[in-house]
Amino acid sequence: MYCNYFGLRESPFSIAPNPRYLFMSEQHQEALAHLLYGITIDGGFVLLTGEVGTGKTTVARQLLEQLSDDSSDVALILNPRLSVQELLETICDELDIHQASEQPVTVKQLVDRIYQELLRRYAAGRNTVLLIDEAQQLSVDLLEQVRLLTNLETSEHKLLNVILVGQPELLEMLAREDLRQLSQRITARYHLGPLSPTDLPLYMRHRLAVAGLNRPVFPDSLMKQLYRLTGGVPRLINLVCDRALLGTYVQKQNEVSSETLKKAAHEVFGDEVPMAIPASQSKRGILAAAVVIGLMAWGAGFALSVFYKGGGVSDLTSSVRGLLDDAEAEQVIAEPESPVRERPITLASLTPSDTGVAESADPLPERPALVPEKLAMEAQSDSQRPAISLASFSSDTMAAPDVSQDSPSLQKGAEAPVPTDHVLVWPEQPDTDLALVKAYRRLFKAWSIDYDPRQQPVVCDFAAFHDLACLTLDGKLDLLKQIDRPAVTRLSRDGRSYEALILSLSDDSARAYMSGSELTLAMKDLEAGWQGRFTLLWRPPPGYSAPIWPGAYGDDVAWLERQLARIKNQVLTTGARKSYDGTLVTQVRDFQSAQGLNVDGVAGPRTLIQLNSAALDDQPTLGAGGR
Repeated sequence: MYCNYFGLRESPFSIAPNPRYLFMSEQHQEALAHLLYGITIDGGFVLLTGEVGTGKTTVARQLLEQLSDDSSDVALILNPRLSVQELLETICDELDIHQASEQPVTVKQLVDRIYQELLRRYAAGRNTVLLIDEAQQLSVDLLEQVRLLTNLETSEHKLLNVILVGQPELLEMLAREDLRQLSQRITARYHLGPLSPTDLPLYMRHRLAVAGLNRPVFPDSLMKQLYRLTGGVPRLINLVCDRALLGTYVQKQNEVSSETLKKAAHEVFGDEVPMAIPASQSKRGILAAAVVIGLMAWGAGFALSVFYKGGGVSDLTSSVRGLLDDAEAEQVIAEPESPVRERPITLASLTPSDTGVAESADPLPERPALVPEKLAMEAQSDSQRPAISLASFSSDTMAAPDVSQDSPSLQKGAEAPVPTDHVLVWPEQPDTDLALVKAYRRLFKAWSIDYDPRQQPVVCDFAAFHDLACLTLDGKLDLLKQIDRPAVTRLSRDGRSYEALILSLSDDSARAYMSGSELTLAMKDLEAGWQGRFTLLWRPPPGYSAPIWPGAYGDDVAWLERQLARIKNQVLTTGARKSYDGTLVTQVRDFQSAQGLNVDGVAGPRTLIQLNSAALDDQPTLGAGGR
């Protein structure tokens, strides 16, 4: 209902376990790594547990997508409330083991058929995995039967791997004495908890970006309130945010307000809003309780000692009063106030007449919000932004600026300005939103693309149409130098903000584009005005939609191998592989190490950008002056 209003391709907060929406927080990465490790072990059980709504099933679905169809078969059990015979029949159905006749079969006959099929698949080089969701619903008899299935083996190898996914009650069941044999066969286990407060904004941006966000709807100032309402549980976050977006749509507002979020939580939870406490806070609560109990015990002991020494109530009162007087004499240090965050500009609040300029497009949100292509696993801090949208402008106010004539430095043969001793005057930006439009138009020009916001108001959708992607990062200038791509950023000087495009960087100066003019900045001035966040364009591999994890399969993996071969001046004698196997992972890790990147074998945006640079692809760089 609200998707078209907010410019979304689909609902971003569906509770369906869609792997595309899986936000790979640090603990979700660890959970997936445990599952991948567990199924490579010869036989045994892998255990994934977590509270309701923490994303267990979504992680399991992601695992199924990463298992190559060429080497693995998965039997998926979603409803474990079965009898032993029904469980075996379901496994036969999942593995396409057909009954030879319509006659009823016994448990032994079903096990024999499964055994023969596992032997056949093992001989064909295939790995078989049994994944049981909601495993806390399994009875003791079913768990014992599943354990017996892992006894199916050859003289050298186990034939079946089992993954159990369930709630914490499953851990209690496995601690039973009569299930100790099964518990001893668990080769990998992981417990998923709620998101941390720092993960919540990244989680929100990720889901909105995947759904095609084209403007900001959840201000950063709401994140603490949202975390208090949901406790960081992804399913509760999705339910509340879905209702909040619906309420905002009904009110015809551009972003969710605190009151709307509160009403949405009330509609979802009723009068009992969950107040889940994260682990770190619960530990502090336990510590505080222990301190209070200790003080009470000390007070009781102190009172008894006064009485035993022959004192009375008056002596006790005077002693306590003396302690209080000493406490009041101590200096109390107040906590500093939390920083006030600037509220982002919303497009609906701006009209064409607000700009007063006929040559450019409409005002943009306070920060360039782009639909990023990725998760920030490789970035030191990879904050994503909402998409830039110019949809609120009329064509009457839009005349494409001639960026080729923006300044003398752009004309053929003109030299870049040389810094002098006098103070360089930065161009006035009475409307920073307008300046941001010009910066992005100039950025696309660096890629030899003419960007007209009237035709496509969402910057990153326009970039995707031209086989480019947006990437927003937070970091120092050294990070931008390493990535080596022109980037749009916000600079500060004398208490004012300036939207700028960094076109080139050297050791002592930088060339920047501001409000239609190019100027050379001394590095000390750029460093003084640098605020950390910047957005760039890059060219992803064909078919790329998310970081390439070990075990992935597709055209982007084939591109990855071709790029690595080009860097080494090698010629592939056979077609590029589409499976991201161990050999290719090792090559990527070696490349990451040589480039000073995070060595994890995951080919994310920063690794892929560095591959493009190393392969000498024709792309604008800071070293080439933005071209």
